[in-house]
Amino acid sequence: MTRKRHWLVVGTLAAAGLSCLAGALALAQLSTQAALRQYEQRLAQLDKNDPDAVYELAKWSYQNSLRDEAIKLAIEANSKAPDDVRPKFLVYTITHAGQLKGEVAAGENAAETPTVSDDEVQRVLADEGANVIRGFRSVQGVLFGLCASPGCHSVGNPNAPFVVVRLNATSDKTLVQNFLAINPYCDREKPDQSRLLTVPVAGPPTHPSRPIRSSSEPVYRTIITWIDTLKTEGDILWTQPPTAPPPAVEQK
Repeated sequence: MTRKRHWLVVGTLAAAGLSCLAGALALAQLSTQAALRQYEQRLAQLDKNDPDAVYELAKWSYQNSLRDEAIKLAIEANSKAPDDVRPKFLVYTITHAGQLKGEVAAGENAAETPTVSDDEVQRVLADEGANVIRGFRSVQGVLFGLCASPGCHSVGNPNAPFVVVRLNATSDKTLVQNFLAINPYCDREKPDQSRLLTVPVAGPPTHPSRPIRSSSEPVYRTIITWIDTLKTEGDILWTQPPTAPPPAVEQK
């Protein structure tokens, strides 16, 4: 099967099965802590040589909001049974299916519309680099899945220190607005000291939901890898045009 045909099959399966998987997800989620306890118990009893069993635990993990665990197990199941499209579909759903990641369609919620100006978009693209801003899509996807829920970093929460908008998620305008929202929480000099990472990892009482539990999680690595692509203050200074020296004062 060619690469193009392979992803066409996976994409078709995703479209066909998305509503079913979303329904399963909504049935009855455990709390995060309860889900983690059950996950550890199930993992201890798992026969990792059985790709079906590995896939089933991956699906259970996703249904209970353990996204990173689900991806890891789905990839493992795929490595043991490369011809089984179910693990590939699960990974595709978790990482690409917009409605399950929190994206909204145009016109669904006017409050989600980015308000940054076109001039500001062009300025940020020029200053930071278009590739860096468009590479922010991976981080934005993490924010959609972990942070943009009601009562957290969403438009409807007036107490949120920053807000993530979701309309037209792949447009430069949305990317720039969300970048500007989280930029103050990124430490360009020391990425691992970024509050975008340290606050959720710290857990209660700083961030009760703990969307990122440790620096070993894939979502943590996604964010810190992207922060590392941002220009440092030194980089910015070197790329700025030199300032003309003040005119000499004539000595009388």
